Amino acid sequence: MTVPGVYPAMTEFARLTWGLTDADLEIAWEWQDYQEGVRFSFFRNYETLRELVVRLAAERLSLGQASTSAQRILAQYHAAFRDLQAVLLGYDAARLEQVPAEGEWSARQALDHMIRAERNFYFMVHFALQDARSGDGRLTEATEAMWDEFWQGDPYSGLRDAGSPQDMLAYHEKLHTRILDEFVDISEAELDAPAVFWENQPYPIRFRLHRFDSHLRQHTIQIEKTLLAIGGPLNEARRLLRLIFAALAEAEGVVLGTRVGEDACRLLASEMTERTTQVAQALASLKPDVS
Repeated sequence: MTVPGVYPAMTEFARLTWGLTDADLEIAWEWQDYQEGVRFSFFRNYETLRELVVRLAAERLSLGQASTSAQRILAQYHAAFRDLQAVLLGYDAARLEQVPAEGEWSARQALDHMIRAERNFYFMVHFALQDARSGDGRLTEATEAMWDEFWQGDPYSGLRDAGSPQDMLAYHEKLHTRILDEFVDISEAELDAPAVFWENQPYPIRFRLHRFDSHLRQHTIQIEKTLLAIGGPLNEARRLLRLIFAALAEAEGVVLGTRVGEDACRLLASEMTERTTQVAQALASLKPDVS
């Protein structure tokens, strides 16, 4: 997955704007003939990302590099991951560790559950894929020793106990990238290979990959409810940024397993960075504390 420079450019814009009030969105900002205020800068970022999706998909098709089923499934999982990032934008450790009510999870606890589940899913699919590629028809029975060897040197157990929510989020992003990189070349036949977990029967790798997405969505909803319960803001800027994160995720998903449109991505990243600078200047004229 490579859309050079676009994610850093987008996160720079998000850091600047996630906390804007609805009134702030009315501050003067222009793009060509459009004089609709700072709000329109969000839509320009959204629109240019949507254009990029179409261009990347067309280029990939023209090169005869259609996405595989596995790549499409992983793109769905990636969209769920970017959505979680959008939901958590701007929240500090205190908010993420706040319990909404007795017996309920904080956002940090939900995030920990999501990460631990994905580690389990990853471990399981890794060995199921090895079994499928060995060709001998045998299924590996996972052991604690295998788990320890697989995760040797991995820092997550320490982060669970002593790391900040931001440390956990950074770990999650690295884990997510590792999963995409390892599974991006799964073939159509391999998707139907069995993968053994806790259930009474094996389920195909195809099902297991879809679980990465659906489980993440399930607990992103839980985190949303938690943040709302503790008084987290749901302003228009956050809603708009969520659209932008979704558009970025689709662009990144389109290029999974290939390297198309890199020049177009760099050009868009530069455009987004310039737009962020313009918006920062517009905000500074009326809100000197924004930077």
